[in-house]
Amino acid sequence: MAVKSTKVASSLKLTVIVGIDKKGKEKHGTKKLGNIKTTAVDEDLFAVGQAISNIKNYPLVGIDREDEFSLVNA
Repeated sequence: MAVKSTKVASSLKLTVIVGIDKKGKEKHGTKKLGNIKTTAVDEDLFAVGQAISNIKNYPLVGIDREDEFSLVNA
């Protein structure tokens, strides 16, 4: 059976250091930005993530792209 996938949504997730716990380990927080164009180029999303982190008070740990696909019988 052939299956076709279609990208239906994309989001950008930023992971930042929000503090240090009692044991001295970093505590991480995330911010997810939805409604990203599915055709957005990875390099552009990375640049946006870096730009957003520059205006926040928390150090950036990671930038992730999350894509959602719909699967249909082809």
